[in-house]
Amino acid sequence: MRKITAFAGLGLAAALVLTGCSAPADEPAEEPTAEMEMDEETAAVDTVNSDGAGLRATVQGLLYDHVYLAAAAIDQALADGGDLTTEDVQAAVATLDENSVEVAAAIGSVYPDAEQPFLDSWRSHIPFFVNYTVGKATGDQAAVDQAVSDLGGYAVSFGELINSVVPELPAEAVQGELEMHATSLLAAIDANIAGDPAYFGLLKEAASHMSMTALALSGGIAANAGIE
Repeated sequence: MRKITAFAGLGLAAALVLTGCSAPADEPAEEPTAEMEMDEETAAVDTVNSDGAGLRATVQGLLYDHVYLAAAAIDQALADGGDLTTEDVQAAVATLDENSVEVAAAIGSVYPDAEQPFLDSWRSHIPFFVNYTVGKATGDQAAVDQAVSDLGGYAVSFGELINSVVPELPAEAVQGELEMHATSLLAAIDANIAGDPAYFGLLKEAASHMSMTALALSGGIAANAGIE
């Protein structure tokens, strides 16, 4: 059994650098005008820490985590020979489920009644990736085909669920985002099973797609709920 190094985490950091200009010393300072005061008021609007930006950042971070935590759980299952009952696999799956709860809570912070239906739906697609992995690793093509079909069906139903809550998000658009998520993560799983070093780059690519999904979800929610 090949040795697989599981992912321990991923950190992201960002910094904003603000620069300013001043008038030359030999020129008189410009008197404030009404237009300047209006510009200052406009500049004072905090778009970085706004509710809309916060929602997008939260959803994006959680969806990034989802990809890596799912990969870690699958990776551990492969390392344990496909035994899903080992302590390590169970711990990885539990951590992944905590992430699912957090994603649902982010949606529920805007739509409380939708939190549980979202969680139930989101949880349901994770076993399909497990089924695909087991089928691929054991050469069971029927199981692989069924898992791919199940993921396709889930993308449709998830799109319809989101559209029922957020009409601003077309079901087909949400479906497309989920299909991309599945396709990119399955490609990474294939590489992992084959022992292909491309696995790491493919996993990074799968995670990067989550920014588009987060933008679509948070943008539609913000528009529907009037969040700026």
